[in-house]
Amino acid sequence: MTDHLSETEVSLFRERTIGPAERERIDSHVAQCNSCLHRILPSEDTALVYSELTEALLPDSADEPFHLLTAELRRYADGSIDQADRVIFESHFDICAECRDAVASLAASSPVESVSSSARPAEIAAQQFYPAWSASQFTPARAAAVGLVVACLVLAFVVWRRWHSRAVDQTAQQASSQTPTNTPGTGSPTPAPTESTKDSITNQFAVSASLEDNGRKIQLDNTGKLIGLEELPEASRSLVRSVLVNKTLSKPEVLDKLTAPSITLMDPTARENTFGLLGPSGTVIATDRPNLRWQALPGASSYTVSVFDADFNRVTRSAPQTATQWTSPALRRGMIYSWEVVAVRNGQEVRSPVAPAPRAQFKILEAEKLLELTSLKKHKPISHLTLGLTFARFGLLIEAEGQLQILARENPNSAVATRLLRTVQEWSKR
Repeated sequence: MTDHLSETEVSLFRERTIGPAERERIDSHVAQCNSCLHRILPSEDTALVYSELTEALLPDSADEPFHLLTAELRRYADGSIDQADRVIFESHFDICAECRDAVASLAASSPVESVSSSARPAEIAAQQFYPAWSASQFTPARAAAVGLVVACLVLAFVVWRRWHSRAVDQTAQQASSQTPTNTPGTGSPTPAPTESTKDSITNQFAVSASLEDNGRKIQLDNTGKLIGLEELPEASRSLVRSVLVNKTLSKPEVLDKLTAPSITLMDPTARENTFGLLGPSGTVIATDRPNLRWQALPGASSYTVSVFDADFNRVTRSAPQTATQWTSPALRRGMIYSWEVVAVRNGQEVRSPVAPAPRAQFKILEAEKLLELTSLKKHKPISHLTLGLTFARFGLLIEAEGQLQILARENPNSAVATRLLRTVQEWSKR
């Protein structure tokens, strides 16, 4: 088994923004790797299919017994069903003696060469469905175990097929929307190519995007071929290709969890006795020891910082201090935290943030994503484009803005570079 899929590969596959070759590679991997399959499949799809299978294979005891139709039994008996239906039918036979006897009777009416025509229907059924088991080996416990195993296999197969068919359908739709349709047999003569048609054919493989990136040129032609980042992992190349094709960035879902709309107070004097938090807030950070910074409150004698988890439990607190920044002890990766500062002025406490201001929240980057970034930084020369896009995808806004600012300076006349930078800056303002 090869290495597991990276976070970027999982994200791009779920968003269906990768090419056919890369999708086929990931399909082959998840067909053998149950861990990566569960990372790719959203929980709502898994729950839905499990519910459907439960209703089909394990009916409620109050319901009428479920049996296969005669036409379905006949298709099974003459071998005209596909592999998926065969697995489902045989799992039903394990728990339904009536259907098992019925299909045995159908099989007896059309005996297979390998089964003696003089054999009884029950013997035919035993030879077809349980060739390796004797009557003494077949027990209700084993039947239940077989049914459970088969149900799990069917669950994984059906969920994977649903996702695979969606990706194939979307690729086909994109191809059909880009390819002009020709109706054969209409008898209409093919129009002679015009000058504009000739120009279109000439520019078929023209460059659709081009950027200078730390001393090298990154190009994307009209066929979707990316040139200039051959040494990077395919997941990183797919990310760059997707962004250059769409000319925009998709906002990570985690940023919406870390931000809330601002509220304007009707009383302009309500903020006179407050002070602001400088950060981190509304972003993901790479370090697990965040440096928390805030504005000074005139007349304050000390400040105390508290950090809370997602359930509002305080996980750490500073001692009273006069500085306007404090570095927290190590926090758990992958977790969302909020923080506040309590200032003491003239013997009274002044808290920030205070309602209606939203909580100041941040998330500590997951270990596997940090490892992916560390590996990406080792490639020389560093690609500011790739690194900036990866930072943005993971929600590290400060780092993403820094890399995209360098890219924009290298490409002062590029609308794409400018748009990417402004997009990340807009995310930071909310």
